[in-house]
Amino acid sequence: MRHKLFSLFLVNTLLVWLAFAADPTIAPAEDSQKASLGSLVEEVLQNNPQIQAAKQRYEAAKARVTLTRSLADPMVEYEYNKIIPGMIGNNTDPMRMFSASQEIPFPTKLFLRKQAAQKEANSFEQEYRETERKVIQELKESYFQLFLNSKKIALTKDNLELLNQFVEIANKKYSVNKASQQDSLKAQVEYSKLANQLVLLEQEKKITESMLNSLLNREEDPVIEPLEEKNNKDLELNEADIIKSAKENRPELKSFQEMLKKSGIDLTLAKQEYLPDFTVKYTRQENNGELGEWTGMAGITVPLWFGGKQNSFVKEAKANLRVAEAEYQAAENMVVFETRSAYVKFMAAKGLVNIYEAGVLPQAQSAFETAQRGYQSDQTTFLDMLDSQRSLREFQMEYFEALANLEIALADLERSIGTELRQ
Repeated sequence: MRHKLFSLFLVNTLLVWLAFAADPTIAPAEDSQKASLGSLVEEVLQNNPQIQAAKQRYEAAKARVTLTRSLADPMVEYEYNKIIPGMIGNNTDPMRMFSASQEIPFPTKLFLRKQAAQKEANSFEQEYRETERKVIQELKESYFQLFLNSKKIALTKDNLELLNQFVEIANKKYSVNKASQQDSLKAQVEYSKLANQLVLLEQEKKITESMLNSLLNREEDPVIEPLEEKNNKDLELNEADIIKSAKENRPELKSFQEMLKKSGIDLTLAKQEYLPDFTVKYTRQENNGELGEWTGMAGITVPLWFGGKQNSFVKEAKANLRVAEAEYQAAENMVVFETRSAYVKFMAAKGLVNIYEAGVLPQAQSAFETAQRGYQSDQTTFLDMLDSQRSLREFQMEYFEALANLEIALADLERSIGTELRQ
């Protein structure tokens, strides 16, 4: 039995040593940098490609506003008429004619077109703001996931040192016949398992760092170490106020509101297709090298085929308005659902953090210290001490997960309502 345990220990130790030697991610990074959440938010707003693309779409829509309020380009015409000899007296001089014309829509049409384009540009602006909130939420999620990875790695390293002490204690007790060799082997096997977990945690941290650097659009990938941010477990929130804030501030909802307003303007504009547009024209004639008579002309369009044309415009605009109303209502329902869901997750995470801090962790720490003293005084077994140490480690891991989930839930809640809530 002892031979099997010793062989198992040697195999595990060899595997851990090979993992440490082959995996460069567990080596301490020389180019690591501490970064606060606020500084990373500023950086992502400046450099993230998704945000920049949304901003340029907004700029393009804003430029179209000026186009819609402009008149059509005027038309300038030149006519040359060579008179055949004998046709009109003996005059063979060519006749030239110059003219300029301009189409002018009914005045209110230009005003409404500008309004509709402005509402569309406002919608793109809110989409740009929504993209900012979405990317910031992804950044915060990655940041606190990195915080969790760092905490787990630090905790695992501390427990490895503690297990190493257990091995020394077990070896000393074994040397004086106060413990069996199995105690030492159990501690060594536990050490090997924990070392394997450390390798996996380092890999997870590397993946999270890569995601964070991708959001920041960094050409190089320096290792980011999160600062100790103040947690928000004491943040007091009211569900009704949160939902009200979401309806007022969520950029996605504002975008649908602007498109709903645009649809209303489009309907009014479609009805104005029944009104005529105008054309003015000026013509000047040159004959025998001298300027002659000039003429002016004004015309209007007659919406004679309104039964198949203007009526169809109005029907289309009414249908689009009903679509916009339905889409806005669906968006509002989804925003309320997302906000309420994020609020429930935040409150649950907040309660879990308080439970761990007030009861679970102090009790687990006390149980471990009691078991440790009992083993040293030969009042408890080594297995009892090892189990209490494992339980404490698991509770500490779960506590850090609860802290990270609290901040991630808050980031999701902030995206849902479209504004910051952090202390």
